[in-house]
Amino acid sequence: MSIAVTVVWLVAVTIGGGWGRVADHWAAALTMVFGSFVAGSTPQGGGAVAFPVFTKILSVPTEVARSFSLMIQTVGMGAAGLAILLSGRTIVTNALKVLMPVTIASFLIANRLLADNDAPFAPSTVPGPYVKVSFTVVLAAMAAVVALTYRQQILVRRSDLPPLNGRALTALVIGGIVGGVASSLVGSGADVATYIVVVVLLGVNPRVGVPTSVLLMASVSIVGFIDLGLIDGQMLLERVGDQIVAVGGDPISPLPAAEADLAGMWLAAVPIVAWGAPLGSLLASRATDRQLVGFVVALALAEVISTIIFLEPLRTDPALAAFGIIGLIAATGGLAYLQRNRVSVLGLPAIDGSESFGRSDLDVGRGFRRQLEDRSDEGDGR
Repeated sequence: MSIAVTVVWLVAVTIGGGWGRVADHWAAALTMVFGSFVAGSTPQGGGAVAFPVFTKILSVPTEVARSFSLMIQTVGMGAAGLAILLSGRTIVTNALKVLMPVTIASFLIANRLLADNDAPFAPSTVPGPYVKVSFTVVLAAMAAVVALTYRQQILVRRSDLPPLNGRALTALVIGGIVGGVASSLVGSGADVATYIVVVVLLGVNPRVGVPTSVLLMASVSIVGFIDLGLIDGQMLLERVGDQIVAVGGDPISPLPAAEADLAGMWLAAVPIVAWGAPLGSLLASRATDRQLVGFVVALALAEVISTIIFLEPLRTDPALAAFGIIGLIAATGGLAYLQRNRVSVLGLPAIDGSESFGRSDLDVGRGFRRQLEDRSDEGDGR
C-alpha cells in the first residue's frame, strides 16, 4: 500500500509540476514524520501532532490546521487502518457499530453549526485559543487517568466488550458525540474519545483499543476529506505566486501560501504518512500494553508543555488560564471517578476472583513480577 501511494504521488507531482510546491512545505512533511508514526501507533491521530505544531510554531490558522489534519489522516490513518484489517488484528467491532455512525453524524452536524461556512476554510465560531486549550485538557486528563490506572501491577483486561447495557451504550454514544465535535474543531479527537470510552471506562485491552481508535479516526478523516476538502472546496485552491487567492473557486482576500496552501501542505506530506502510519501500527502490534501507555502519556505531557510555552494567550488571559485549570481538574476528576467505579456506574460485570485467567487476559507490571521472584527465592530457601 505504501509503495502504491508513493508511486502514484511521484507520477502526480511530476506530471503536475508540483515539486516546487512540495519543497515550499518541507516543514509540513517534517512534522508528519513523527505525526504519522503517532497516528498509527497510538489513540492520538496525526492531528495530535500536526494541529499543535502548525498552530503554535508554524503560525498556521486553526481552521487550516484542522483541515490539514483531516486531509492527511485520510492517507496515513487510512493506510494504517487497511494494514490493521489485512493483518487480522483484533478490534472491538461492537464498539465501532455504535461509535462510527454517531461520531460521523456529530462531526458533520458540528461542521455546520460550529463553523462560519461562508469564510475561507470554514473557521470555527469557537475562539481558537479555547479550542487549543480544550484539546490539551482532554489529552492531559486521559493520560493522567491512564497513568494512575497503570500504577497497579496487575490488571484484568478484556479483548472485547461485555454485553452492552443501557449505561454502557450511553457512554459509547456520548463518546461518539464528543469525538465528532472535537474532530470538527481540531481535526482529531474521535480516536482519543474512543480510547477513553473503550479502554479507560469499559476496560478493553489497549492493544485492542488502539487499532479500534485508528479505524474510527480514519473513517472520520475520509468523511472530512469529502465534506471539507471536496464539497467545501478547501483542497481546490488557486495560487498566484506566494499567495492563495481563491478557495473552491471563490475569490478571497489573498492569504500567504506558507500558511494557507492546504493542498500544498498535504501534497508534501503524503509519502511520509503513507509509510509512517503503517509502520507505527506495526510497532504498536508488537509493543506491550504498558509500553503503549507510556508512549501515550509522554505525548500528552509534550502537548501540555508545548501549550504552556507557545500559546501566549494562556499566559496573558486570566479567563483562558482559569478555563484550562478548571477544565483539567474537572476532566481528570470525572474520568478518574468513572474509571474507579466503572463496574457500578456503567453496569459492567464484576471480575470473579475465583475465575481462571489466561496470559492474554492479564496485564502484569514489573513490580508484580519482582514480587513473584522474591517469593520464589524465599520458597527455595535462598
